[in-house]
Amino acid sequence: MLCQPSGAHAQDRTLVLDGPVDADTVARSIDLLLDEDHTLHVGDAAGARASDFRPITTRVADLGYSDAVVWLRLRLENATETTTDWRLYFKENFKQIFHVYILGADGVPIHALAQDIDSPFTTRPIAYPEVVVPMMLAPGNRATVYVRFWTEGSTNLPLAIETASSFNEISTRNAAKQFIFYGMMIILIVAALMAWAVLGHPIFPAYIAYAGATLLYLMHSDGVAFQYLWPDFPAFNSYASVVTGGSYAVFGAVFARIFLNTPKYHPIVDKLLITVIVVTATMMAGGLFGDPRFIKKSLILVVLFAVGLFCVAALLAARHRFKQVRFYVFAWLGATISAALMMARHWFGVEVSQEFQYDSMRVVMLFDAVMLGLAIVDRFNQLRQERQKALRLSLEQAERNLDMNTRLRNLEARYELALETSSKHQRLMENTVHDIRQPLRALRLAVQGIMNDRKQMSGTSYSDVYDSFDYLESLVAGHLEDQGSDGPEETVADMKLGEILGSVYEMFLPDAKAKGLLFQYVPTSVAVRIQPLAIMRIFSNLVSNSIKYTPSGKVLLGVRRRGDTVRIELHDTGPGLTPEEFETACGRGARLASALTVSDGEGYGLAIVVELARRHGYALELLNRTGSGTSVGLTIPLAAGEGEMPYSNP
Repeated sequence: MLCQPSGAHAQDRTLVLDGPVDADTVARSIDLLLDEDHTLHVGDAAGARASDFRPITTRVADLGYSDAVVWLRLRLENATETTTDWRLYFKENFKQIFHVYILGADGVPIHALAQDIDSPFTTRPIAYPEVVVPMMLAPGNRATVYVRFWTEGSTNLPLAIETASSFNEISTRNAAKQFIFYGMMIILIVAALMAWAVLGHPIFPAYIAYAGATLLYLMHSDGVAFQYLWPDFPAFNSYASVVTGGSYAVFGAVFARIFLNTPKYHPIVDKLLITVIVVTATMMAGGLFGDPRFIKKSLILVVLFAVGLFCVAALLAARHRFKQVRFYVFAWLGATISAALMMARHWFGVEVSQEFQYDSMRVVMLFDAVMLGLAIVDRFNQLRQERQKALRLSLEQAERNLDMNTRLRNLEARYELALETSSKHQRLMENTVHDIRQPLRALRLAVQGIMNDRKQMSGTSYSDVYDSFDYLESLVAGHLEDQGSDGPEETVADMKLGEILGSVYEMFLPDAKAKGLLFQYVPTSVAVRIQPLAIMRIFSNLVSNSIKYTPSGKVLLGVRRRGDTVRIELHDTGPGLTPEEFETACGRGARLASALTVSDGEGYGLAIVVELARRHGYALELLNRTGSGTSVGLTIPLAAGEGEMPYSNP
């Protein structure tokens, strides 16, 4: 007799309530019936088909991904003395078709929950993210609960029995847990938004999209999204796991490509990441037209593969760039564990508590988001350090470049100076050769005259020859001592022009006679402050050119007084020069076309004259005259106290 009630309880599997009961304990009393044809009603389940119910063999009611309508039966007895208000707490946020019937002692079913495919969130008897059904069961009374549901996803349906007060505690605890989790995720997203606004780097929108997809997925898993974000769209809520879970994989792949720079460092992994993006997006779109149950189940594998690929990509990057990707590696190692738990539960039937799964998912995904955020911060910190290091190296390189450029400019300046000095020395040598050539020729003619007619040579002739020797020796000595400076070649002194010009006349007279020209010189006693050798060099070149380029006629050399200056003039009866031709002929090495057939030369004569005149401040000019021939004047200051001078017009 003592054992018979216990046997009866064992036979009818009645759950005795003496307080809250967890889902695992409740599951031991649940019976299950499958309606493959979707035709059973509560009367059938409680009547003709009551004997078809069988105890469940899993921790909680779970038939995997089944298309059948699932019936659950639970017999209850209230053994408490005071508790009447109970809660059937289904730890599930959504089923497409979800009905709960409660049969009391009178056998009349109470339709405690009625939700179909189009039922909004407001049809729930208690506004809570997960499905909660109130049940009134007085102490000592019995009741039978029938649950009828159909879903496009997993049929896993944990059921706990709570009192009104215990459920309020659970509700408060879960709300606090969700508030903390969602708040931290929102803080991370807002921080990334602010960083994106300031820095503008593409890694931030990728992170925002990834973190946002993670947040939405967990809000949907918790049922909060259906309660607050889309409460009037149950059709979308039934497919939201595909959208949010797929977005998690897609944006995770985008973030991995940008953060790890896989197109550059890991091209094969990059192609796999692109494949994940394309396949996931295709599945998300295909679920709208195909079997969503298959899509949901397959997407778990795709997400697991994606998470594993993210982890592999992180490990590959860590082989050579661990310091840059260390936080990224930690993030995806944790996410891989969570994804593996989900696959083990949905594909291999491993009995993992849904609450444990969701809690681990929240922790892992929050850890994942925090680690990825730290990875970004760490990367930018490293980039800042690298930029500072690069800037320091750049400054050092700039200093070295500046030093090398300075030294190079100094070398170039010295090179230019060497070229200039070499050019001056070259000009000096050319000037020396040119200046000596004509006096030597005149001297040669004078010496030949002495040798040919010794008896007729006078002392004056010997004096002219010695004057020519003196001039040449001075000229050579002056050229050898000149180091290319622009200063005068010797000390300036007051001298009579007649002595210098007379020497030039005597030097070139034999040359003029040999050519049949009349060379006239008008003597002068005027004294000027001059550099004697410069005047002699100027008029040696001018007289030489006049004799060289005058085919017949005469050459006249004289001095004309002009206020406080004198002008030494040279006139010839040659072909003459226009101002343009004269300017051209003054260029170094320039020879006029008309001069090429008259005589050979290098074109240095007038250039030497112009250079000497400029150096000593003399004014050289081409004089206007009527008729043929060329007239050249050199104006120099007149020494103080000098009187008039004789002068004859040519």
